[in-house]
Amino acid sequence: MRGLPMVLTVLATLLMSCTTSSPEPEVLQHVEASLLSLFGVNKRPRPDRSKIVIPQAMLDLYRQQTGADLDTASLRLKGKHTRSANTARSFHHLESAVDAAFRTHHRFRFSFDVKSIPSYEKLQAAELQLRRVAVPSVEDRSKKHLYQQVLVHDIVRPGVRGRRDPIFRLLDSKLVDIRETGSLTLDVLPAVQRWMENPRNNHGLIVEVKPLHRSSSTKLDNHIRLRRSVDEDNSKWLPDQPLLITYTDDGKNKPRSADAIVSRTKRGFSGPSSKKHKSKHVRENCKRHPLYVDFADVGWNDWIVAPLGYEAFYCHGDCPFPLSDHLNSTNHAIVQTLMNSVNPSAVPKACCVPTTLRAISMLYLDDQEKVVLKNYQDMAVLGCGCR
Repeated sequence: MRGLPMVLTVLATLLMSCTTSSPEPEVLQHVEASLLSLFGVNKRPRPDRSKIVIPQAMLDLYRQQTGADLDTASLRLKGKHTRSANTARSFHHLESAVDAAFRTHHRFRFSFDVKSIPSYEKLQAAELQLRRVAVPSVEDRSKKHLYQQVLVHDIVRPGVRGRRDPIFRLLDSKLVDIRETGSLTLDVLPAVQRWMENPRNNHGLIVEVKPLHRSSSTKLDNHIRLRRSVDEDNSKWLPDQPLLITYTDDGKNKPRSADAIVSRTKRGFSGPSSKKHKSKHVRENCKRHPLYVDFADVGWNDWIVAPLGYEAFYCHGDCPFPLSDHLNSTNHAIVQTLMNSVNPSAVPKACCVPTTLRAISMLYLDDQEKVVLKNYQDMAVLGCGCR
């Protein structure tokens, strides 16, 4: 195995050996540095978890990934055009003195700093998520009174008082029923693309909430949560605050070949039953063995939100001559084993290796305390075989 699976296997092996002896600090540091590099993190994050609230939207995204049988590192998001994206990041509004200029709750400017997105990642989608709270006791005089229009604009050029007007570009709009509670998603991909290409052009977003019926007496600030109320504490506001979520592709996904798809369909070979094949005089044949990676054992549970650990498995065992069908061998492995039986000193035996692997999803905090969801390819062994 290469890359991240191999690093985690070495790490897990070190952790398993801790019961008898402690690994050398230099070795553990090297493994940690390799793992962080593969995570795309420059240094080990040391966040203050007491000050960080993991957005519910990111937790929901994580559960969507872990609930599926991941055969690809691409995010599986129904109804979202994320294509090959394997990374999601969340951003909160950066409060500033400009906020005071917006005195009402139906119009607000949002500022998001997306500089933490690596330049080599390709943006596939970006959305602004707003919280909706149902307005109680609404008189159903006319259906028009029950709906509001929500519009999001990219601030292409900010205005200068007395000199020039701002230039806005409409990105998306939605019609919402004020009797419903939930989330509202607005597409802001063009704006975030522009910000990433030139950070100096990032002037934020303007969101407006308008009544569908001009004579409506329904308060606009009762449904779409754009900003914190004056007397609202963090416990009530943080779960409802607006969120920008970006979906990117880090370019590390490898398209599945036809052979890999067929191999996965067959689910690989996880090893014969020990009752049938185990012998006191013969080495155990090639099969899959348990290997659990626990992030808490090395203190990474402060920045890895989920999972707490995962079952990586590993392959080990003998590839005896002649190779049986249940050992999931290639024709080349059969020939190699045959030649080894004739001249062991000239040709080594076939090796017991992973033949089918699966991706896992991880939710963590990067070194800038941004919440990141990433799917990593080939992280857990599904099947083993002689190759």
